[in-house]
Amino acid sequence: MKRHFLSRADVARLMEVSPNTVTRWAREGRLPFVLTLGGRRRYVRDDVEKLVKVLLDPQRASEYQPVPGRTLTLASF
Repeated sequence: MKRHFLSRADVARLMEVSPNTVTRWAREGRLPFVLTLGGRRRYVRDDVEKLVKVLLDPQRASEYQPVPGRTLTLASF
């Protein structure tokens, strides 16, 4: 199964927040990310979509469980 990744700008556009907010959420462990070999963060589309659903409907909070410290490099796949 191929994963689809989003950039910080893509996530910010989807969530209608500042790119700096996306970075802060990633640093705080609210939004899991993958590090590229160049040190850039990329976000798994499925994780972002789950978080958007929770933000729109807090009743679905059990569907989203952030993984603290989930940082992988693309080289580890």
